[in-house]
Amino acid sequence: MKLSHLNALRALEATLRCGTFSAAADELGVTVGAIGQQLRGLEDYLGLRLFDRLPSGVRPTVEAREVAEQLTMGFGAVDEALAQLRGGRDGRHLTISLTYHYLDHWLSNRLTSFYGAYPDIEIKIEASDALVDLRAENIDMAIRFSRDAGQGFDALEICHGCYLPVCTPGFAEAHGITQETRDLTGVPLFILYDRTTDPEWRDWAAWMKDFGLTSTDPFGGQHTTGQNTAVSGAGLVLTGLTEVFNDMREGRLVAPLGPRVMRRGSYMYRVIWPKTRRPNRAMRAFLAWIAAERDEFVAEASALLGVQLN
Repeated sequence: MKLSHLNALRALEATLRCGTFSAAADELGVTVGAIGQQLRGLEDYLGLRLFDRLPSGVRPTVEAREVAEQLTMGFGAVDEALAQLRGGRDGRHLTISLTYHYLDHWLSNRLTSFYGAYPDIEIKIEASDALVDLRAENIDMAIRFSRDAGQGFDALEICHGCYLPVCTPGFAEAHGITQETRDLTGVPLFILYDRTTDPEWRDWAAWMKDFGLTSTDPFGGQHTTGQNTAVSGAGLVLTGLTEVFNDMREGRLVAPLGPRVMRRGSYMYRVIWPKTRRPNRAMRAFLAWIAAERDEFVAEASALLGVQLN
């Protein structure tokens, strides 16, 4: 194949991945006209139409979409080889941005299995509660909790948020809290520090109204706390599943009111990366690994709570 055809295939891959001639041109550092010319030349060479030209823009044909993943993987491998020859990124290093919260409560205790499966890949964690710009910073991917992935990003979905009241088994027994309980008068009620703008995250007053619960205590369950309050046996704590899953799995905490008094969030945990960034070997390995971890987590949590999470 002529070098011009290789350039045209790169233009095709970038356009399919980025979505427009303009975005592909920006990534490749050429003009929109050059992208169009390369693609028309490739169509002539193949005797095949790759894009439908519409008044609203271009739309890839079925034939073009069918080879999109192969092209991305192929050029990704070429980019990795070039990076290795230059002494740069070689598919063995990965930088991920995520919150301290998600690192502490979900990812950190699972990473050992990743290193066991991919001992030659090094992960650098950039933990921060700030919203980093992946396209400007030297960061490959991020784990975010949000309504959607955001414009210009590809994503692997992990799971929706899930909110529920938890306590120790001993606390539930001492206060007679069961799935039939409706009156929480006399039960110390706490709520986790508000860390999300998810509209499904409610305070105790709204929670009791939504689920037909009552309490005549004057404070109304507005004490704020961390999840350690639940583990210490101090009260019934309204929290997110991510914070308390490990304690529930080990039997230190239970959801005494049962699956009826749980709320699925409208926000979701996702791994995201810019559409303009081809996943290299390290990124692909992490995505495959975390997808398997996600499936195991969702299955285990669903069985533990008695409700299908995703």
